[in-house]
Amino acid sequence: MRDEDYPSFRKEAVRNSFEFWCNEALSPLGFSPARHHRLLIRELEAVSDGDVDRLMVLMPPGSAKSTYVSELFPPWLLSRKPRSTIIAASHTGELAERFGRKVRNRIIEHGDLLGFGLASDRKAAGQWETSEGGEYFAAGVGGAVTGRRSDLGIIDDPVKSREEAESPTIREKVWDWYRSDFYTRLKPGAAIVLVMTRWHEEDLGGKLLDEMSNGGDQWRVLKLPALANAADDPLGRKINEPLWPGWEGVEELARKRAAIGERDFGALFQQSPRPAGTSFFDVNNILVARPSNDGAVVYDPVDPVTPIDAVFATIDTAVKTGSKNDGTAVIYWGICKRSEYQLVLLDWDIVQIEGSLLETWLPTVSQNLEGFARQYKARVGSLGSWIEDKASGMILLQQAARRGLQAQPIDSKLTSVGKDERCISVSGYVQRQMVKISRSAYDKVTNYKGKSGNHFLMQVFRFQIGVKDQSDDLLDCFTYGIAMACGDAEGF
Repeated sequence: MRDEDYPSFRKEAVRNSFEFWCNEALSPLGFSPARHHRLLIRELEAVSDGDVDRLMVLMPPGSAKSTYVSELFPPWLLSRKPRSTIIAASHTGELAERFGRKVRNRIIEHGDLLGFGLASDRKAAGQWETSEGGEYFAAGVGGAVTGRRSDLGIIDDPVKSREEAESPTIREKVWDWYRSDFYTRLKPGAAIVLVMTRWHEEDLGGKLLDEMSNGGDQWRVLKLPALANAADDPLGRKINEPLWPGWEGVEELARKRAAIGERDFGALFQQSPRPAGTSFFDVNNILVARPSNDGAVVYDPVDPVTPIDAVFATIDTAVKTGSKNDGTAVIYWGICKRSEYQLVLLDWDIVQIEGSLLETWLPTVSQNLEGFARQYKARVGSLGSWIEDKASGMILLQQAARRGLQAQPIDSKLTSVGKDERCISVSGYVQRQMVKISRSAYDKVTNYKGKSGNHFLMQVFRFQIGVKDQSDDLLDCFTYGIAMACGDAEGF
């Protein structure tokens, strides 16, 4: 390539490749896209190409997600689609305007490379136009966007703080703004990019994921926790491999985890918000308390010390699959009589399943128990499953007998008492720190009845005495397991 041809090549390369543009914009500052940034770049290119119209980016603080979504993507999109209109929102108008200023300044700096500049009469940081007819408008979440129409809507960090995340009033206000103000401003075929750090199960991201499960907008979700926690990690990372080791490694993340506690680390850094505990059981009682570096107390799940004594499962069944009907729940337990705690919740699951399929489901429970027995080197091995012998539970017990599977009914003295009484009877064991939860069970997230989250924590630690029509399948398994493992001959 001749030297005189290089400027034309750069302009064409910028329009064709978001990654090329990012390198051009960042290299003078000594930066280049890391592995997770390159994945994000490809997702944003799919938005520009029209292949994705709803993109949700969930990453921890400090991962530079805003640099790519809110600062670099808008000018690149305007270079490819010059007459586009962009509405960009953040938790405050001040932050939104700050992003608008950065985008505007990049256009001023790289106008020749991008192929356009700013209109001479519209250059305010939060509201400007381009020389080619493009428009950019910045607004705070909850602020007015009426009178605007957008081809691209960007929402960057709609949640300002833990205080706001915990407020049902503010959460509902954000949700109403999204539906009534922001969403109604979209042109036909417009795209939305939501980039955020999770704070709460019912924050904007959580609401949209629930809506998606119930047939609403279908989002392309890029969820990248600070520490990999799944075999199908989008980056192919190994478990506990950090997201951006060149910026923040395992030791730095461990220090933050110790300082802020398990709940905030799980939400902000792992993108898996969980309930903090409610009016009956206290979630901190099934965690291990330890001092942080600043002297505060933080709470962590446990990694069971092997060998344990035995494993067993408690099962609560239902056979109807309607969205309002109960599910079939199972909790897997590890007995650790020689440990400082007697019982560890190893894993859990809840599904809605047809009665005819229960027969094929039960053997998987036995297989899982054998797997846990091997994993935790259980001295006695698997003790089998205990099943509530009501309705479909009786069918399951009969199927277990025919197949020669280890299963027996939960004692009628336990099943005959009310749920409130059973909760009260086992609460002492929980409060005395005799029951703990494993890290994998604490971090687990599944979809059930159209809602994504840790349903064990939701059901058990949101359960309130005397309130009817609560989801309680896993709660039943929880109280049965504790009563049998920690209680007397009658389970209390």
